[in-house]
Amino acid sequence: MNIDLHSHFFPIEALGNPGQHRDKAPKVQLTNGRLTVSSGGGMRGNLGAGAHDAVARIQDLDKMSIDIQAISPSPIMLFYWEERAAASYFSRLQNEAIQRIAQQHPNRFVGFGSVPLQSVPDSIAIAEEAKKIGLKGLEIGTSVGAKPLDDPVFEPFFEATESLDLLLFVHPVEDGIDTDDPINGMLGNVLHFPFRTTLMIERMILKGMFEKHKNLRLCLSHGGGLVAYNIWRLDHAFGQRPEFRKSISQKPSEYLKKIYFDTIVHSVVALDYLICAVGADRVVIGTDYPMAMGDFDPVGRIKELKISEQERSRVLGANAAEAIRL
Repeated sequence: MNIDLHSHFFPIEALGNPGQHRDKAPKVQLTNGRLTVSSGGGMRGNLGAGAHDAVARIQDLDKMSIDIQAISPSPIMLFYWEERAAASYFSRLQNEAIQRIAQQHPNRFVGFGSVPLQSVPDSIAIAEEAKKIGLKGLEIGTSVGAKPLDDPVFEPFFEATESLDLLLFVHPVEDGIDTDDPINGMLGNVLHFPFRTTLMIERMILKGMFEKHKNLRLCLSHGGGLVAYNIWRLDHAFGQRPEFRKSISQKPSEYLKKIYFDTIVHSVVALDYLICAVGADRVVIGTDYPMAMGDFDPVGRIKELKISEQERSRVLGANAAEAIRL
């Protein structure tokens, strides 16, 4: 069974008819079958029917040989930029809408929700609700405004998700990327996204978060950014600098065994290296469907890898099934 843990879904009926906080609602425009959605977190445009229509999406999943897909919000739908009442309202609205899709097609989809991390108490309450309604994980950004995820303010949230046994799917946020410079803007998804993931996870490792939260489960998007390639430099620094050893007892590379990484690296060579660096038991399919920067033939790439059939089976689906307690 092939399981994709990285995709995005726009429940436009719910988002377009929010009931409350209409002035804060994302702008949804469907023209000639192409979808554009914009919010305080950014804009996604020229999206096909699979971005918002489950039946159309299933047809594309069949073409990609994906049996089950986790559908999660777009990072522009995390609502970190809103005041807490509106952010909480839209998080709940979106979570319920995503879970309805998963319930309507239980053999093809599982749902990931979101929480308004700018308010940790609200996030904990919404995480508990997400677990109750059947969501399998939560998508969170690599930072919340200027606050990194290793900020002590988020400790209660991580404790709560540990106790709820929810997977945290971590996706870069794009606020602060300078789009006035055309090249910098174009490199946002290409370079800034992987860098933000790398900075986030290396900070979390050095802060000792995986020793403090032994049951914390993360899945990193886009192959974990650059961490699989930079981790050896971090290991070297760990041996050189005593301040890097203040909060952790093992080399930084040892903590990669606690993290899942998706396959979106756009190269069989890079994917082979990722598996060598982190282990075949830590890698899961990602497509980033329906985004243009996605990989819509992950199964083909995995079949090209010179790995054992047992390892291939783990990457194709067994790891993901364990990650989401399927």
